[in-house]
Amino acid sequence: MGSAERGAIIVQEGDNLRLEYIVVSGPKLHFVNVSREHTGAYQCEATNGLNESHYTDFYVEFHHEYDDFYVSIEPFIRVSPVKVTAHIGSQARLECQVEALPMTVTYWEAQRARILENSTKYTISHQHNTNNFVRKSTMSLIIYSVQETDFGHYDCVARNEMAMTRGTVVLEESSRHHRPATTGTENSLTFGHPAPSYEGFDDLCPTCPYCQKCSEGRGALFAPSYRTFGNKTVTRKEARLITAVGKPVFHRHTNNNYGSWMRDTNNETDPHYWTTDPNHNDILKEFANKNDFRNNGRSITYQLPTSFQGNSHVIFNGSFYYHVKGHPNITQLDLNTRKTTTMELPGMVYSDDRFLYNNSRDYVDLSADTEGLWAIYSTSYPNNTIEKGWDMALNNNLYGNFFIAYGVLYVLDSATDRDTRIRIAFDLYKGEMEDVDLPFNNPFSYTTLLGYNYKAKMLFSWDKGNLLTYPVRESGMDAGPPGSDYEDHSHSSS
Repeated sequence: MGSAERGAIIVQEGDNLRLEYIVVSGPKLHFVNVSREHTGAYQCEATNGLNESHYTDFYVEFHHEYDDFYVSIEPFIRVSPVKVTAHIGSQARLECQVEALPMTVTYWEAQRARILENSTKYTISHQHNTNNFVRKSTMSLIIYSVQETDFGHYDCVARNEMAMTRGTVVLEESSRHHRPATTGTENSLTFGHPAPSYEGFDDLCPTCPYCQKCSEGRGALFAPSYRTFGNKTVTRKEARLITAVGKPVFHRHTNNNYGSWMRDTNNETDPHYWTTDPNHNDILKEFANKNDFRNNGRSITYQLPTSFQGNSHVIFNGSFYYHVKGHPNITQLDLNTRKTTTMELPGMVYSDDRFLYNNSRDYVDLSADTEGLWAIYSTSYPNNTIEKGWDMALNNNLYGNFFIAYGVLYVLDSATDRDTRIRIAFDLYKGEMEDVDLPFNNPFSYTTLLGYNYKAKMLFSWDKGNLLTYPVRESGMDAGPPGSDYEDHSHSSS
């Protein structure tokens, strides 16, 4: 009968687990006090007892069930050595060993909680050990041309949706009288929760709670036709397709699941950052540089003339664009003159709980790219017809988030699954689907903002209060016929 594969079963350390695969009847495999050592693949094999050599016309029926289950592990850090010494002018290497599942976002902090980045002064790397299921990795920091101001404490930080763990390494100056550190606790420290104490397999497993079994979802994916408002015809300025999305990079943490952080999508050299907070929806904050932004330091406050709705705003060409709460309008605030301009989006849904995405508070998602400003929103009247369809395994056609880059609409499958994909890329100029299948990771399983900055060549996201960027890879593509019509206010449906 071949083999059948299921998705991963995710449990926390210390839980109890029962694996069961029933043909008519069969044994059960019990795990008591699940530990990270139990992580892996398990095979259940059943045979009907037929002998292949005697029944050559029959395929011998083996039922293989591969159950991969993963133990959710808070980041656990081991630092060895705890103290590193270096001479003035030399280089120093600091390391932390990390165990975690699911994948962690990692970074190094120096004194005063300053997040370090790769530069001529620092080289930062994070090497994964791919020979096991538990995500073991090594964080390393190399400091070049050590000066007196470099001595002190350095923190290696690992975050996942379970917890944040911070380890500490001390860099000290070497001297002629310095002796190597002795073995023992001084030279090795651990941070976070270690694996629970092991329990034997002979222990009885408590009664497992009943789990509702759901059938796999099925859905259909359609390429929507599009229509034009007005008679405007535009030739695409630059045709490029995103072909890969890299690993997330951490920038800052807040206690809000919703919010917005932005850089000007039309000015790569501008060092400013902007943020909004839905709890203060008439305020825009501007930070002059990355350090002020990361530390929530000095900022300029803009008092908005109207309150905003949601968090999918955009800074484009020196202006702040946002959806006006309770109205089908988009307002442009010129950040230099403080003057505003407002335009209406025809047929826009802007009230009740009919939000644009399944875990958002947005009625409209604003994007800006080489082609200009785009607005993605739902309408109160039909405006699409299905022209082509694919039968695919989708989750009830509920998608996580949209963004537009170079006139192509990209659709994220899920904003809450840790490992998901971008499988839909609809070219708004050519009116056709592009062939993409891009793995994407939501490390904290609650992405409420996703936008593309084409100058920085990065996706900006807000994942459970963690502000992240994703580097992307692009390639050239067919731009379509010159003067292709496009929607001034694009709508898509699925």
